[in-house]
Amino acid sequence: MQLNEEDRELIGIYQRAGSELAQAIEGLSGPDLDRTRETGKWSIREIVHHIVDCDMNYFQINRYALADTGETYFFPVFDAGVWNRTMQYAMRSVEMEVKLFGAMRDYIAYLCTGLPGAMERTLVHQHGRAQVRDAIRHDIAHAAHHIRQIRETRSVHRL
Repeated sequence: MQLNEEDRELIGIYQRAGSELAQAIEGLSGPDLDRTRETGKWSIREIVHHIVDCDMNYFQINRYALADTGETYFFPVFDAGVWNRTMQYAMRSVEMEVKLFGAMRDYIAYLCTGLPGAMERTLVHQHGRAQVRDAIRHDIAHAAHHIRQIRETRSVHRL
């Protein structure tokens, strides 16, 4: 299936986030992952888990839009603080999370490049409507924002 140049570039950026996250934490020890930018902020470890948990939700939303375009999807409430606490972000390893993040991004990229009209397929939700390309842009921005936070934390601590 042929995509226009802009969509190919968008999917490439989306897919590269897996390696960007891996690079952002490369070489960090357990104690390094527990560093924060400042008091009261999430640690690198918590940010990694947050990125992946959000992306799991986005993954399902994107799949829903691709599979059942135009149908209504009701977004569940997602309280990041509750997830951090109940999923014990501070206690868990990040290796599996990084692998999962890359795999989810690869899979959605695969679908978007292989399904006819994938980027134009539509998600209707309780707040409006969006095309898959809009959702991909959102997902890119969310991960990029948090990967910058990880890099800022590394910079603050000279890691």
